[in-house]
Amino acid sequence: MAKKYKVGLALSGGGAKGIAHLGVLKALEEKGIKIDIISGVSAGAIVGALYADGHSTESISKFLQKNTLFKMVSFNLPKNGGLASTDKFKAKMELMLRAKTFEDLQIPLIVNATELNAGKNVYFKSGELLNCVVASASVPIFFNPTTINGKQYVDGGIFCNLPASVLRNECEILIGVHVNPTSPKENTDGVLDVAERIFHLAVNGNTVEQKEYCDIVIETTKAKKFGMFDVAKADIIYKIGYDYAMKAIEKFDFSHYDIETK
Repeated sequence: MAKKYKVGLALSGGGAKGIAHLGVLKALEEKGIKIDIISGVSAGAIVGALYADGHSTESISKFLQKNTLFKMVSFNLPKNGGLASTDKFKAKMELMLRAKTFEDLQIPLIVNATELNAGKNVYFKSGELLNCVVASASVPIFFNPTTINGKQYVDGGIFCNLPASVLRNECEILIGVHVNPTSPKENTDGVLDVAERIFHLAVNGNTVEQKEYCDIVIETTKAKKFGMFDVAKADIIYKIGYDYAMKAIEKFDFSHYDIETK
């Protein structure tokens, strides 16, 4: 039985390393591979939403570089569940996004977030868009939870940092992009550094099974030396994503799926 979509793309979380997703998308464009549906979490949800909204990889990269952590969020006393409010980030995203709902997007999109009180993974694919994307990227401790329909949500990476399984039955070819590999670290200093390290170690464990659902896994290993907020290295991270994607595309035989690459 034919699948609904030819090519699906699952984008992981990874903070600033999510800029590697843009390099991957650029490589896919250059090879003539059209993406029919996208799933994303955290940074992958942000990139996925903007790309599905019709923005170029270059304009998304400029947006993410210009809107650094200190411009996108406002720090507050940790009384609302996080060290920073996402209000400024939401305002920036609202200006950038043309689509108001999932249905308005040019490419179908699914994003996942963690329902905090119930402790479960939730997928969003219809209705109001912006709050779902923000919820998916609300890294716990760092950012306040996002409230949707009276329920609190935080980063979806807690339970699923590579939302591939949700696309598997819908796509003939599923490409998974994991931009958040970890490596041993000599020193972890300060509360935020420790919190970031713990979060990365926790979410990486749940990607192993998800990679098994993918026909192609692009893992940007060289990006693991960069931190969650290392937007200053955006050009390097973008190039890493592009290079890894080009290698993966060249190894995969798309002709079996009636897809001609350039």
